[in-house]
Amino acid sequence: MEKGVLRAAATRSALFSQLPPAETSRLLDASSLRQFPAGQALFHQGDVPEYLFQILSGLVRVTQLNSEGEQITLRIMRPGDLCCVAAFRQRSYPATATAIKATSVLAWRTSSFIALTQQSPALADNVVCIAGDRTREMLQRATEMTGKCIAQRIAASLLRLSAQAGVRTSAGIHIESPVTRIDLASMAGLTYFTVSRTLSAWQKQGLVKSGRHRLTILDISRISEIAEPRIGTG
Repeated sequence: MEKGVLRAAATRSALFSQLPPAETSRLLDASSLRQFPAGQALFHQGDVPEYLFQILSGLVRVTQLNSEGEQITLRIMRPGDLCCVAAFRQRSYPATATAIKATSVLAWRTSSFIALTQQSPALADNVVCIAGDRTREMLQRATEMTGKCIAQRIAASLLRLSAQAGVRTSAGIHIESPVTRIDLASMAGLTYFTVSRTLSAWQKQGLVKSGRHRLTILDISRISEIAEPRIGTG
């Protein structure tokens, strides 16, 4: 990737938001460009966090093994995302990150990145904001698991997936393959069968178009209403 293209791709992200040019250059100079083919892990749950990564292109699935040995999809990371900010200053990565298509990243050694945040209050503030956004998302998911019905949980997870891996087309918002129904079921905390049955019902209503290797939201406003019904319409 050419240097100008690299700079443009990197600096559109929240990590570089409002950084002075000199600090942007220092942050880029401290990074290295790495490539991961589909199926290769950027890091594994429990590993010592030697690197932080910012995705430049591709998609990354972040998963976690729970206490029962089940693999849960936490998030699909897209270009611009910092992966894994939760490991910042921690002893181990709390999850596994795997490229699900060919992925390019900027990589910083954790020690170098910490030194940069100590030199730049603006960079440190960006990291705190990113971590705060991720924490709010996880708290929202926890609330959904306990306080919402099945349809609401699926709709909310579908909206989240559309934001993380969706591509707007003339037909609607297409969830990129290889993101799967299994990811959707995992994010909603439901079985694959339950999610498939609900998607089939929504397809008959014209809300989604679902197939083995595709999923398109046709009526985003209705899916949003299911996820967060207005008072008196639930």
